[in-house]
Amino acid sequence: MRTRKRLAVVLAVATTLGVMYSTLSPTGTAQKRVHSDTPVLTAGTRPLTPGPPAGWRLAFDPGFGGSQLNTSVWATCFVWAEPSVGCTNFGNRDELEWYLPSQDRVSHGVLDLTAQRVATAGRTSRGRAKEYSCRSGMITSYPSFQFTYGYVQVTARIPRAFGLWSAFWLVDAEQQWPPDIDIMDHWGATDTGVYFHPARGTQVGAHLKTADLAQGWHTFGLSWTASRLTWFIDGREVMSTDSGVPREPMYFIANLADYQLSATAGCHGSLLIKSVKVWRP
Repeated sequence: MRTRKRLAVVLAVATTLGVMYSTLSPTGTAQKRVHSDTPVLTAGTRPLTPGPPAGWRLAFDPGFGGSQLNTSVWATCFVWAEPSVGCTNFGNRDELEWYLPSQDRVSHGVLDLTAQRVATAGRTSRGRAKEYSCRSGMITSYPSFQFTYGYVQVTARIPRAFGLWSAFWLVDAEQQWPPDIDIMDHWGATDTGVYFHPARGTQVGAHLKTADLAQGWHTFGLSWTASRLTWFIDGREVMSTDSGVPREPMYFIANLADYQLSATAGCHGSLLIKSVKVWRP
């Protein structure tokens, strides 16, 4: 299990992407804490990088055909939880959702992870009964695909909704935390981040003020080699680091969490995923 934390970093302005990089203030929710010692990372107005390096082979491209999620490829619960009754990420104590397989819907080649404000029976991290205010969906490639080094590309439409937290991330296949690699975290309307929690060393990340990612489809990429991690949004580099790069097998997770509810809003929306692809060197 893990705890995701937003990190402060000073970066430039990439107007062609519609992304503004800035330092974070020390205020915010528990999921978005500032680390003032975060090093400055490579970013800015780099040329478009449309995909993986030449010569890399496509190793994972299951698609979302048919009318049901392919459970031989995807699991619908975290590895450390019991999938038959649903689960939540106890590593993030402020998440308000309980994940259920019923919230993973496939239609016309698209996966819909749906958050709904419905009272849902679940459990605490100690196995005690608990009612959650929100139910949602997630997928993980753990049962079918784990890899070391590659180029990950997710094509998705991110919900623009109060309280929702969309995420694509890689996790250690040996179930150790850290490390993990957050390919993309998105909160609310236009609050986006990319983060890395190394097994040893300083946690690093970039906070991005993006255009509305709910408008149209967008690609989120990660290049992972033995010496460097580089993040992309719509083919343009947004962060890179050579510090503490993982060298152990990892697997992919996509989930739609909820971290904030009000009397009238919260836990309502869909994270749409058209494809998850991985190329290997």
